Amino acid sequence: MEQDQIIGKNLQVLRQKMALTQEQVADYLQINREEVSYYENGKRSMPSSLLSKIANLFGVDEYDLFEEDMGMARVNLALAFRADTLDPEDLEQIAGFKKIVMNYLRMKTVIENESANT
Repeated sequence: MEQDQIIGKNLQVLRQKMALTQEQVADYLQINREEVSYYENGKRSMPSSLLSKIANLFGVDEYDLFEEDMGMARVNLALAFRADTLDPEDLEQIAGFKKIVMNYLRMKTVIENESANT
């Protein structure tokens, strides 16, 4: 499967798991809905700046978006909210929070690994 198709499939799966519409994702990314559709269908390559933003929103590492089998990725979508009431600013805050959590988990892993080695 081609890289753009893999990313597109993962984008669609993650978006649907969070119960977000293409329109909501487009508003968050500050692009139009059609572009989200093109990315999900693998018809266009997603720029790295958007990959970073979308990874933050879904709480995954950017490289997870390149995984052919998202089951292999460390995906944590445990977030309770009503998606139909979210606006782009809400999604920005959610993405920022998930980025902080991901950074915390990385630091915790590094510290645990260092402690185990000493």
